[in-house]
Amino acid sequence: MKESIKRFTISLFLGANICTIVLLWLCVALTFVSPEHLPRLSLLTLAFPVFLGIDLVFVVFWLLFHARLVWVPLVGMLAVGGYVLDYCPLRLATHSNQDPDSTTLSIVTFNVGYMKTDEQREELIRFINTTDADIVCLQELATSFFKSYKEWIDTTAYHTLQGKSNAFLSRHPFLSDTIRIDYPTRSNHSFACWVSFRGDSILIINNHLESNHLSPEEQNEYTNAIIEPGREAIRHSSHMLLGKLSEAASYRGAQTDSVGAFIDRNAAHSIICCGDLNETPVSYTYQQFDRRLTSAYRQAGFGPGFTFSRRSFPVRIDHLFFSDDWTCTSCTIDRTVSSSDHYPIIVHLSKKQR
Repeated sequence: MKESIKRFTISLFLGANICTIVLLWLCVALTFVSPEHLPRLSLLTLAFPVFLGIDLVFVVFWLLFHARLVWVPLVGMLAVGGYVLDYCPLRLATHSNQDPDSTTLSIVTFNVGYMKTDEQREELIRFINTTDADIVCLQELATSFFKSYKEWIDTTAYHTLQGKSNAFLSRHPFLSDTIRIDYPTRSNHSFACWVSFRGDSILIINNHLESNHLSPEEQNEYTNAIIEPGREAIRHSSHMLLGKLSEAASYRGAQTDSVGAFIDRNAAHSIICCGDLNETPVSYTYQQFDRRLTSAYRQAGFGPGFTFSRRSFPVRIDHLFFSDDWTCTSCTIDRTVSSSDHYPIIVHLSKKQR
């Protein structure tokens, strides 16, 4: 009798482990399908770290109670190991202390969140002055900012360009005006420009892909449902979130394809593509860019690297990618900046020797 109960219990937990692995693999499979086609199902990719965490718990469980089956969760993880490292890279050391030279380029990407107060704008200026980056790509920057702070710009070596709320600052001369990448959108944008760099040209693509358009009240409603769960609160907040997130995901699928086609048309050139993609590393958007370019954080980052700082929404949705003529020596997320609900990413690239 005891042996039968033991076998049944093992079978039950084994079935639960296999179901978890299937869901983990389904998350990965969905990164090959545009959310345009499966907008609601595509949201399952957001649960990738949850399924991964459960699978890790099963590793410990089998080690403690039935070591012969520990291979099951390990195979489940190893089969999608590349995606695990996309989500949580384990690069232990970078070369950020290298002296800059003529082949080194420092870049910042930062969604500044339409700063509303003088204190927030002053913090942005201090941050840019401190980083002393060669190129700064900003999203959600008011179109009046450069005019309001012209005196500060004049004291720097930056050239400026702005397309809608996407802005570029560069210590290297621009070779073009902003180039708009057309795609279906409600209010978001992607712009590119050419920058001169040591006798060569770099195509910089600054993205702010479709936002989820959650109002502060809706975000608070979702947060409160987590903190003080109730059946009605959870039902209402879940229905609201599902509708808004799936609609935004559908837009981002089309936007990703448009930006991806733009990258393909310029694949022979040096490219840096960055910005607020509003997608995690296990998503159609991230993987489409990563299949064309290289992720800076994957190459030189450590840990999950959350860039969105709203409570209850700890995710990395800001990214920077580069073409294969560069290597990333440092990629850090500056969590000391509090003027936005995003954190800036600071990247150092080194030009490969031909």
